[in-house]
Amino acid sequence: MSIDWKLLADVRERQKTVAMGVVARDRAAAEESQAQLRQAEAAQQQQVQNKLLHWEATRGALSGGQVSVAEFRSAGAWSGALDAQIAQAGQVTAQAARMHSEREQVLEESRKQLRAAHGEREKAQQMQQRARSEHLHLQEQRLEDTNEESTAQAWAMRRPA
Repeated sequence: MSIDWKLLADVRERQKTVAMGVVARDRAAAEESQAQLRQAEAAQQQQVQNKLLHWEATRGALSGGQVSVAEFRSAGAWSGALDAQIAQAGQVTAQAARMHSEREQVLEESRKQLRAAHGEREKAQQMQQRARSEHLHLQEQRLEDTNEESTAQAWAMRRPA
């Protein structure tokens, strides 16, 4: 059975091209998930900052003696609400981190597939080149054999009997 190395090299090239497209798609998805993670982290940090500002304002009001017990209770309730927002932002951040991790794993797998496709293409091209070289060598060998035979026949014809 003869292998068409050019056809195989072409098929491997197409597989590599497809793998490159998959890597590009997965890279874009990973970049998008990373942006979403950054956004979630920033939102969570903003919630923490809001709570800090709330307590700084409450502390300032307390030092001025302008806060009643009811206002202090209200500040505590608001602090609890801010804690809930911080917790919710933490959950969103954790979910975004998991999603980003999954996207990175998918991207790494597609990169592995691309490396494998590249390797297969390289092997097919090397085998194609080797087959070409062997074919040329065989042609040269046949030409030499033909030349030797015609030289021997010419010599035999010139030799006296």
